[in-house]
Amino acid sequence: MDRKTKVTAVFLTISCLLYTTTMSMLNRDIAGNVEGRHMFLYSLQSLTLTVGLLLYPFVRQTMGMSVKGTKLLSVVSGAVYIVCILSAGSVGSYSGIIAIMILTPIAMGYLVGMVYVRFTHRMRDSSLTGRMFGTALGISIIVQFIIQIRWNIGRMLAPVMCIMCISMIIWDFKTANDWQDDNRAERKSSVFGFRDRKFIYLIVAAACFDIPGAYLDGQMERAFDTADFFSWPRLFCGAGFILMGFLWDLGKRHVATVVMIIAAIASILMPALLLEERFYIFDMCFFYFYLGMCLVYNSLKLMRHYSVNQNMYTAVAFRAMDNLLTALLVLVGFSALPLLPVLIIDISLLAVIIILMWREDEVNTAGEQYTDVNTGDKMTEFVSRYGLTERECEVFTLLMTKDEKGDDMAKELGVSRRGFVSLTSSIYRKTDTGSRVALLQKYMSE
Repeated sequence: MDRKTKVTAVFLTISCLLYTTTMSMLNRDIAGNVEGRHMFLYSLQSLTLTVGLLLYPFVRQTMGMSVKGTKLLSVVSGAVYIVCILSAGSVGSYSGIIAIMILTPIAMGYLVGMVYVRFTHRMRDSSLTGRMFGTALGISIIVQFIIQIRWNIGRMLAPVMCIMCISMIIWDFKTANDWQDDNRAERKSSVFGFRDRKFIYLIVAAACFDIPGAYLDGQMERAFDTADFFSWPRLFCGAGFILMGFLWDLGKRHVATVVMIIAAIASILMPALLLEERFYIFDMCFFYFYLGMCLVYNSLKLMRHYSVNQNMYTAVAFRAMDNLLTALLVLVGFSALPLLPVLIIDISLLAVIIILMWREDEVNTAGEQYTDVNTGDKMTEFVSRYGLTERECEVFTLLMTKDEKGDDMAKELGVSRRGFVSLTSSIYRKTDTGSRVALLQKYMSE
């Protein structure tokens, strides 16, 4: 692991810590003190956080903003965040609280989104992605629990959060130029990747996993007051992060998926236990554990898709969708529904998940069989020598064995034209060739 990757992992941990401390501070110390409006403010900050998380991919990819522009936006976001955090404790008017709940998540979301995109880009071909992502999230939960719950140092928390924010801005200034060339091909693609069918499938499956957890979330809010809600069972969220991260890196595709489906089934049955008070703590621990696994699993599936279509939105898609879905479900009162309708909804969502997983597995198996048939020892050695990824190996096989146009190959692989061009460019860069002809000549000469 090189130094830049280690530094990126450190700042991912910092961004996760900033995320958790900020959200718990907004929910407990600000929204929790407004009687009768807590759920509305909770929905408001979830919606605005969704906007903030999508802001960096939007300005960098969709608008094609320059490095100087993104640096300026980082400074503005950091300044807004610091002002809001330092003034949060002294705001007494309801309009001031509304402003804090809108501006703080947007400013923080931009910085967190920036770190997520860079981590995804740095780790897209690594076998350590799951462990690093899960561990970063797990460490952030543990540290947040220590500094905000056990030590009760709320007065010192705001300056610590400001220091983390400033460190992220400095890191952005020092490393922004490293990403300029890599991201040129990613700019001005379709907004949110709506032209990418597989991206939509992944988002739908992630939402289906998330909704049972959102119902448990609402049940916890109804069963406990805000202060108790941030107690020691929150550490089980970190356990879910780390476990799923390690399962993801096992190299066996079905393991993480099977574990996630079993956890989803358990989460569907879990609300029935809420009818008895003696199971409340167990339900809360399981809810956090499931939440942690769900976040890591769905985030990593979307991040893995980044290497196919070079879409920055995949880095923050699950976090953004999770907050948007939470806000919408709170507004419609989903957690107030009777248990039977929710059980029917959750079982239907589980069926959708299984169908989507089966379709994805069918496509992947077909791709693996095709590669096995067409890849000889020489091709395998060539691929290994130049460090081509599994997806790049599929593209390389088509380039060497098929006399087809790029658009036809893109359709056969199930990727967009832009994604196919990005993959071929990556292959040319790794093999030090500039065209398909040059690649073929190099392959035949070795």
